[in-house]
Amino acid sequence: MRSVGIGNSKDWGEEQKVKIEREQETLNKKIEAFNRRIEELEDEKEQMKASYEREKDPELDPEFQRMVERAITRVANKQGELKKRREELIIKKNELENEERQLKVMMEHEKYPEWLELKRKRDKAVEEVERLEAEMKRLMESVIFDTRSR
Repeated sequence: MRSVGIGNSKDWGEEQKVKIEREQETLNKKIEAFNRRIEELEDEKEQMKASYEREKDPELDPEFQRMVERAITRVANKQGELKKRREELIIKKNELENEERQLKVMMEHEKYPEWLELKRKRDKAVEEVERLEAEMKRLMESVIFDTRSR
């Protein structure tokens, strides 16, 4: 499960839930947009097929038939690509739903408060390590500067 940055650990679970819900909303909007575009392309393809049937006489315009066939193929390829991307988003959405279920189970578990306390302690330790590393870096730079000055 992903971890939110250092902050109020008591709100960690709620922050995770909100984050997952936002991601799901975004994915739903993208999936809906793909669905609309796929339907638009299907309509376009049907119109081309109807036009092709109306103008099928090869003696009127021999290039028309090939042009429509190529256009239909391009539209079908676009649809295929959109469907593939939509399926990837659906997989990601399913992963988020699974993550949300796991989060809910964890938050409802009796040992969740204990885990949360350990997380809070870890986050404080991470902050302290970052502070100490920055202090060590400044000290090392100071030492290097002092030795160059001599």
